[in-house]
Amino acid sequence: MNKKLLMWCAAGVALGCCFQGFSAVPFARPDAMRGTALRNVRLQGVPAEKMNNFFRARMLDVSAQRDVFGEARSAFRTRSDDELPVVPGKKMGGLWRGEFWGKLMLGTARVADYLQDPALTKFVDEECRRMIELQDPDGYLGSYEDKENVWIPPEVKPEMAKVYGWNTVWNLWNRKYAIWAMLMAYKTTGDRAILDSTMRQMDQWIEMMHRLKLPLFVTGQPEKVGLPSMSILKPLLMLYAETGKQAYLDYAKEMLPDWDRADGACPNFFRNADRTDPLYTWYPNPQGWGKSYEMMSCLDGLLEYTRMTGETRSLETVRKIYENLVRTELNVLGDVGYVDQFYGAAGQPNACTEVCDTIHWIRLNLDLYLMTGEKKYCDAIEIAYFNAFLAGVFRDGTWGAFAVRGSVRHDHDRQCGYAYNHCCVNNVPRTFMDMAEGTVTVDRTGTFHVNFYQDATVTLDGVTFEISGNYPVGNTVTVKTSKIVKPAFRKPAWCPKMDVVQGKDGRVWTLAFDMNPRLLDGPDTEVAKKEGWHYSRYMCRQQPLKSELRDAYRSTPAATLMVGPLLLAKCCRTGATRNELMDFTTVRGKGYSVKVSPATGDGVWGAWDVELTKPGEPTIKTRACDYQSAGDDPYSHGAVRFSVWF
Repeated sequence: MNKKLLMWCAAGVALGCCFQGFSAVPFARPDAMRGTALRNVRLQGVPAEKMNNFFRARMLDVSAQRDVFGEARSAFRTRSDDELPVVPGKKMGGLWRGEFWGKLMLGTARVADYLQDPALTKFVDEECRRMIELQDPDGYLGSYEDKENVWIPPEVKPEMAKVYGWNTVWNLWNRKYAIWAMLMAYKTTGDRAILDSTMRQMDQWIEMMHRLKLPLFVTGQPEKVGLPSMSILKPLLMLYAETGKQAYLDYAKEMLPDWDRADGACPNFFRNADRTDPLYTWYPNPQGWGKSYEMMSCLDGLLEYTRMTGETRSLETVRKIYENLVRTELNVLGDVGYVDQFYGAAGQPNACTEVCDTIHWIRLNLDLYLMTGEKKYCDAIEIAYFNAFLAGVFRDGTWGAFAVRGSVRHDHDRQCGYAYNHCCVNNVPRTFMDMAEGTVTVDRTGTFHVNFYQDATVTLDGVTFEISGNYPVGNTVTVKTSKIVKPAFRKPAWCPKMDVVQGKDGRVWTLAFDMNPRLLDGPDTEVAKKEGWHYSRYMCRQQPLKSELRDAYRSTPAATLMVGPLLLAKCCRTGATRNELMDFTTVRGKGYSVKVSPATGDGVWGAWDVELTKPGEPTIKTRACDYQSAGDDPYSHGAVRFSVWF
């Protein structure tokens, strides 16, 4: 491998990890694209206002550093996630509070690199050192008192089910996030003590699992077929890239045969990848094993395996499974899955999706884009980001949603008895940073690619790009460059025509997008009954004010309306009445055409007057806004907030 390619590989590892310098082991299979170092990007515009509010409220404010991080860290001090005795003298159970600190730090370390804020970087370093003080001499750092509590013996399963209602052990899943977060913190701070702690955690994990003679395939919650534990694959390989320690690569290689089994054991990614039937039909009980973001985390680990070994079967397996998910699980909100499960979401007449799923769907698409250069992955990122993701982030930055719905309101529950931490909320910064990394990329020929058109300033390889235009509410974007270059501009798949005009000085481009307003019918679906698994997921079990949710639950599909990449919604903020939002009549499949005109709306990013017309029928008029603006705060406008159904 020549010197230039080695530098490209090292830079690729660096950018994926927010690293100050080169890694010990470069990619064996170089990526097609290289993203931008976070410190060289500034996202702007309305989404960035929401992002910056979130950063202030959740990680920059001194009280947030004390309360949010303090509560998350307490899980490692009390070690009570295996809190209930299921059998005499043995704690076996069932919480995941230990994931909160890792998710929180994973995002904060990247934000510190993005902001280049010395105070935040200092906090990252000091917070990690506080965690190191809680680490056992053998390297264990976890939220379970019994460090070897990683699997559920068959004789204990019935007793656990009586106590918890499920069979669950999240010990290794929690530890994965601590390991990953501290690796990222090291890359931001350069503090060798943090890297040493990370390695001791991973070394203890491997030694313990070998001593117990337990493959990861059998650990954790049995119904989830080891997926939470096996999601260690990505951070494990990132740690290998950083340190060059062969034991980490060897452990990764131990894991893969359990996804390539002659006995066909679920989920058998490699041998099932060529199947054309929906993924959730591969095995019985998909509501148990088809856990969306745990599975996507494992798929992302397979991509990392291809990067670090050059073995392309893993990449091709992920690409095939990805296409299966697009066909069978892509929901109207731009995400995959149905409230953290793969269970045929593409065919559901009610839309509800977990924000953690959206975050991991975006990350999976970004890695696939960087590895292959195929722009369809950027198209998927754009739709998910502007709709399902941004809808799940409170506009004041103080909190976010667990699940976002197609109508009524989103779900804003707490978890595990904690006041300040939640799985989805703690994950939010990661997607903003993924968008920053992927806005402008460069390929191995030196061609720059402008992928996303949110207002931003990006500097890559000495060239600065200034992107403006309030996209996608605005349909005209200006791109200015500090030097004369010939960038490639992504033409979104939804856009029938994109005009690109270069200015006379060669450094300014004007892009005009046909925003293509369109009614989408979606697939024909079976009647959704107000009972059973889908219904309970839609209700999110703990959701207050359930009567409106029950009343709005659809038994038949309806049309949705998109303008550019934006899903539109009728909502209180644009004057919709409760009766309009709860109306089950639909124009779906009735031959209506749509016309939209920009309008004004209080408290929304974009608003449009909508006219639905059909020869011989009265024109239907309403006003709609961008979906992410419709319900991105607590229930200040009442229990019924919005609807995407037309």
